[in-house]
Amino acid sequence: MTLWATPLWLISIMCMGQTQAEFFTSIGQMTDLIYAEKDLVQSLKSYIQEEESKLAKIRSWAEKMESLTVKSTSDPEGYLAHPVNAYKLVKRLNTEWLELENMVLEDSAKGFIANLTIQRQFFPNEEDEIGAAKALMRLQDTYKLDSGTISKGEFP
Repeated sequence: MTLWATPLWLISIMCMGQTQAEFFTSIGQMTDLIYAEKDLVQSLKSYIQEEESKLAKIRSWAEKMESLTVKSTSDPEGYLAHPVNAYKLVKRLNTEWLELENMVLEDSAKGFIANLTIQRQFFPNEEDEIGAAKALMRLQDTYKLDSGTISKGEFP
């Protein structure tokens, strides 16, 4: 081996090792992203469940109020002639509607948004997306693949 070929050979071996390490690091990071996305999906499902539960309570309350208002508006004077009905109307307007307002204003998205914000710092950025797109185009050019083949994940 000539004197100038030895350093060139060493550099190429070192670069191959570095490329290999970067590839596995990249796969490791992508694996982490898969699990981060899984965590976000679970967090989103939990948020949806909380919102659905809240809506069910609001719906039940609205149905209860609808039946009361149908009864009270059919004969307002007769309804209010009963002192308990008058008291219940005052109580509903003073406290129960306020409780409903507080329930509606309750922000059940805080947990999901906090989780998303934490996870987002590890998300790939636009540069990463462009790099991945370029890598796909290189694969397409190298193996002469059509876009449909790539999109189906059918590689030779």
